[in-house]
Amino acid sequence: MKKLLITILTFTVIFLPCFADEGQLTDYSNNSNWLSKPVQNQYPADVFYIYPTVCTTQAKTNLCKVNDSQMREAAKDVIKIQAEAFDTVANIYAPFYTQYNFRAFAYSNYEKIQKDTANNFQGLSDVYSALDYYFKNLNKGRPFILVSHSQGSGIMLIVLSDYMKKHPEYYKNMVAAYVLGYPVTKEYLKENPHLKFAKKANDTGVIISYDVQSPEKSGINVLQAKNQLAINPINWKISQQLAKSKDNLGSLDERTLKITTPGIADARVNKKLGVVICSTADVDTYEIPLPELFGKGSFHGQDFQFYFLNLRKNANDRINNFIKKN
Repeated sequence: MKKLLITILTFTVIFLPCFADEGQLTDYSNNSNWLSKPVQNQYPADVFYIYPTVCTTQAKTNLCKVNDSQMREAAKDVIKIQAEAFDTVANIYAPFYTQYNFRAFAYSNYEKIQKDTANNFQGLSDVYSALDYYFKNLNKGRPFILVSHSQGSGIMLIVLSDYMKKHPEYYKNMVAAYVLGYPVTKEYLKENPHLKFAKKANDTGVIISYDVQSPEKSGINVLQAKNQLAINPINWKISQQLAKSKDNLGSLDERTLKITTPGIADARVNKKLGVVICSTADVDTYEIPLPELFGKGSFHGQDFQFYFLNLRKNANDRINNFIKKN
């Protein structure tokens, strides 16, 4: 699992894609192209999940194609510690998609990363094709939540700004979008007035975003952006009020997949940095071990696990509020 954490990265763009006719269409009527696709829907709402960087291929292109066996096996692990936070409140759908190897971003800079990710025409084509198939054949008009992390969240920002804008008939049923581990900035929201950031625990049609770091965070952070926003994953406020670990409903141990209650992490929004600060988790144990990208003290790989049951309850609250209103 530690190897998996090393690969949980992300980078992308916040401008619109232009990849029509650039990528080959992946057939999402084929069940083998889905990481998660329920045989039977148990819940009144869905989750559509885009996983983070799990590709470790040694291919010269630095890409894992949609059928790459290593990526697929790693994605099966990461969904357990991320999207399955929602598996008792929603039906989880997750497509396999073409993604960059984490090595593609090593020793890079933010501007180059944005450009490189914009050129992943096949990955964007995969996600759009999966969304088309999902809405036309699987969703059946149910409310849905978008969930993503890292590289997946970079792609999700494009989905929100472009795909959902082009499909208001789908967007009207979006309960919320949990876009974790990637900056959602004030500029992005200004450029996309149909989108809004969450302000409380049960508002709907909103973006929820945060990335976690320790108070002693130092060194570089390639995911840091100016004017990025964050919400507290314990009290669900955008203020800088501290939420203590005793109020954390439960954290997931990714090694054992067991939940500790109360959770091990506290949370406080740092508005200046646009991140969540956790002061109660041991840095040596939980930091993502990529100092050349994240410096020292980044909990980027723990964005879901630290607040696992808080995410579950919050999604349930937002779903219930959405259904009540609609």
